[in-house]
Amino acid sequence: MSTRHRWIGIVAAALLTLTAWTFATGRAPAQTAARVPAQTPAFRVSVYGDSVLLGAREELLAQFAGLPVTVDAVEDRSLLGAIGLFQSAGPALGDVVVLDLGYNDAADPAVFRSRIDGAMAALAGVKHVLWLNQHDWGPGRAGMNAELTAAASRYPNLEVIDWNAEVAARPDEVYGDSIHLTPSGQNAMAALVRRHYDDWVRSLTPTTTTAPTTTLATTTSVTTIGPRRTAANRETAAPAATDDGSGFDGRELAIGAGVVVAVVLALGLSVGRRAARRARRGAPRDR
Repeated sequence: MSTRHRWIGIVAAALLTLTAWTFATGRAPAQTAARVPAQTPAFRVSVYGDSVLLGAREELLAQFAGLPVTVDAVEDRSLLGAIGLFQSAGPALGDVVVLDLGYNDAADPAVFRSRIDGAMAALAGVKHVLWLNQHDWGPGRAGMNAELTAAASRYPNLEVIDWNAEVAARPDEVYGDSIHLTPSGQNAMAALVRRHYDDWVRSLTPTTTTAPTTTLATTTSVTTIGPRRTAANRETAAPAATDDGSGFDGRELAIGAGVVVAVVLALGLSVGRRAARRARRGAPRDR
């Protein structure tokens, strides 16, 4: 085999090797979109209740561990008596208020309605109010629960937690008086409050979706929270950079591979020419 042919073979092998290396080190397109949860805000939580909620105090503190939370529960507290407490607390109430009140109030729906209105007026500056209704333990309690449900339509920041339905499904969560919590009821009430709190926080927190990327197009998805929800998908014909965390993207790899190919070709041609000239000088001439 002549020197020229050997160099052509070397250059071809180098090109094949570089092509395979470029494809091997390139980044494959993503197959599925990845959901990136937004950071959860640390809302200040204040919990107020009577002897019922007092039984779940430690469980509530455990459920909200890591968040700024206070639990203020005392025996015989009525909703009427708590209204003045809310008025005096003002901004110290925090962002979220949890209530378990009404057991020590008279079972008169009309009276209870006015007390609900008084409490919600005092809590007007609170972002969200979570109010546990009563287990239907005696006459008039169902009517009080109905007033609380109706109030949720009047006050946008009020959400009613259906504790009555929880106890109806699991009667062992209260003692024989149908009011105070057993150990399982203490855990259940705390977990139920935390679940509703988390659901409310998720309703406020957008999630960012990173759509699949390829070397030919980039897709961007934008979600906004509010009265209008829009999702805009935009494609561009420009090659997309795909960063694999190594510090190089697809364009840098392609440029580097092109430079190496050009250098190898130049060296191969130069050496080939020199070898050809030496071969011509050393070959015998016809005379």
